[in-house]
Amino acid sequence: MKLPEENIFENNRGHRSDNRHDDETMASLGSHGMAGKEQFHAEVERVTYRNDENGWTVLKVRNMEDQALVTVTGALPPVQDGEHLQLIGRWSSHSTYGRQFKADRAVPVRPQTRAAILRYLCSGIIKGIGDKTAEKIVNHFGLNTFKILDENPGCLLQIPKIGKKKSSEIIESWKSQKSIADVMMFLNNHGITLNYGMKIIKKYGERAIEIISANPYQLAIDITGIGFIKADSIAKSIGIAPDSPERIRAAIIYQMLQAEERGHCFQTTQQITELLQATLGLTALKLEELVPAQLAILASSGSLLTEPMRLADQNVTSHWRPELMAAEYNISGAIARLLSRPIDPDNIRVDQWILRYNEAASAPLSPDQAEALRCAAGSRVYILTGGPGVGKTTTANAIIRLFKAMGKTVLLTAPTGRAAQRLGEVSSEKACTIHRLLEWQPAEAGFARNESNQLKADVIICDESSMLDIRLADALLSATPDHAQVVFIGDVDQLPSVGPGNVLRDMINSSRVPCTKLREIFRQAATSSIIRHAHEINEGLVPNFVTDVPTDCQFIEVDSSDEIRSVIRTLLTDVLPNKYNFDPIRDVQILSPMNRGDLGTQSLNQDLQDLLNPDPKGHLREEGTQLRSGDFRAGDKVIQTVNNYELQVFNGDIGFVKATNVEGGKTKVVFADGRMVTYERDQIDSLRLAYAITIHKSQGSEFPVVILPTSMQHYVMLQRNLIYTGLTRSRKLAIFIGAKKAVAHAVRNNSSTSRQTYLAHRIQQDIS
Repeated sequence: MKLPEENIFENNRGHRSDNRHDDETMASLGSHGMAGKEQFHAEVERVTYRNDENGWTVLKVRNMEDQALVTVTGALPPVQDGEHLQLIGRWSSHSTYGRQFKADRAVPVRPQTRAAILRYLCSGIIKGIGDKTAEKIVNHFGLNTFKILDENPGCLLQIPKIGKKKSSEIIESWKSQKSIADVMMFLNNHGITLNYGMKIIKKYGERAIEIISANPYQLAIDITGIGFIKADSIAKSIGIAPDSPERIRAAIIYQMLQAEERGHCFQTTQQITELLQATLGLTALKLEELVPAQLAILASSGSLLTEPMRLADQNVTSHWRPELMAAEYNISGAIARLLSRPIDPDNIRVDQWILRYNEAASAPLSPDQAEALRCAAGSRVYILTGGPGVGKTTTANAIIRLFKAMGKTVLLTAPTGRAAQRLGEVSSEKACTIHRLLEWQPAEAGFARNESNQLKADVIICDESSMLDIRLADALLSATPDHAQVVFIGDVDQLPSVGPGNVLRDMINSSRVPCTKLREIFRQAATSSIIRHAHEINEGLVPNFVTDVPTDCQFIEVDSSDEIRSVIRTLLTDVLPNKYNFDPIRDVQILSPMNRGDLGTQSLNQDLQDLLNPDPKGHLREEGTQLRSGDFRAGDKVIQTVNNYELQVFNGDIGFVKATNVEGGKTKVVFADGRMVTYERDQIDSLRLAYAITIHKSQGSEFPVVILPTSMQHYVMLQRNLIYTGLTRSRKLAIFIGAKKAVAHAVRNNSSTSRQTYLAHRIQQDIS
């Protein structure tokens, strides 16, 4: 539904008889996050800028208390000159534009004088009322103008030269605004901010109150940014019963999505019931009574799929979101389809090529590497895995050259931009992301390359395959033609994908997909402490960090979080740039196990932004205030935190801010592949500062220098594959800072929760 250009708030003035109701409305807002914020009554002088897509608005208003002109910014409903608003938010100081008021909400307030009422009606908000008609109406009804329009609009016919046609036009316009204004006030009173209110109006239009009142949980499905928790708070304020079927079903879907974020593809009935206890605050007995019926309803509607399975020697009922179950079946079917077509690679010619390669190469292939080439040449689907320093990259390059020598068309790809860029650099061949390879179409929210329009290639080589989640692997294999070969390369001992599934490990565990795991550490790599310690960690051995001689893997032992932060600052401002000639922003990456806490990425980034890229105007962040999304400066290092198919930037992509506040709030970022991406203001929430990032977000990337703060503060996250992945992100220098006992705990903790997938079993069934 297209929103009317008129102010969707102002008509609240038209259905109140006095300002007492405005006061009551303001009081009700105090319970929805307004505590500690400032507010004032203003009249809109001028709309300086407005983005109709996201509601971002810049206003010049007059403070009705002291008559001062004020600049107001925020995601606001459409407003026009002459409107009266109670603005709620905070004062801030902009480096270029000076003091501003950042509005979180704008609540309508009736003009209280004849002059203000006249200005409002003259603004053109109400169709059919121009300057002369407005003056006639106000002269006739005075301060009762709005009351008349609300309660007895037929009285307009008392005014000379306002006939039935004009009167009907004015009344219809007034009613239309009033209905949408009612929606916005309803949303306001239930704690929904203006930005979300605009999205809701666009989605539901005038039926918003009806839809939300019937099932507020629909918001979690339809409105991006409103999840179950927020929808549930609205439901409580509306009066939805704690054990209502709608609430139970919404919570089940929420728990399924939460499990998906933890990498799981399904949940059992028992797991769902146990998780709902904390989410809903209902007893286990009550949930055991309610949940099965709601699961059945979700299954009958197609929202979930149910499958019996054998899990940990028990018969269980598993519940799946349909797309994840379909992805597993598709992957298994595609692997079976490809492996059912045997290849005769002409082994004599392959061996002759390997012999010539070894004669020409400065470092000949080892017997295991040579066998990997033979296996790759003779397999429709093949996996090459192994840790650092075992020659995985050399072997991959040799496989690429062998296929090209055989006259085959080879496509190189990887899940992320950085991984694809690195693959291209080490192979000296063109490589791209899987999304680009499959030609993602934002408008259709799908890939142009699929099972009905497959890739034109003889060989597809995918690097960093440990990062493949279930959806991306499905898309890649669906687009692979029957005659092609697929080679998956990756370190199976690293952290699994950010998205759901554990595709590389499941393919290996199925024992049906040909696989080579390289184990021999080459002599040159063996001199690296990074590689030696990484293998020790992977084998469950606590490294013996050498402190008396320089190495490429160092440990600086300190006790407290403050000391760790102090050492990080010294390294970045002095030691690394001056002694080692590393750029502290572009060459150094701090990897933390967590986002929160004194040593989490959020806190570290706040300090490091001020340290490495201070505000050029010298403005300092108030002590104790938290860094917010969008608080970026030109030159900041940033990371994309979710996939954005429209912008073609993906979870984990790192870039640098080129410019901020461009064209009314846009931010320009240059990513690793050199692309300049422009973010609208409502897209900036997906960016975070990246001076420090989590180890999970570092997957698929390598950095010249990695700094790993290690503290027992991270106890719940200290696991072997986490510390192993962090260390192996470093190419030249790795520095642990903190407590050695934290590293020891992580190395010994190999009990990270396994992901709930069924792919290995499906592959075994399809390839018996």
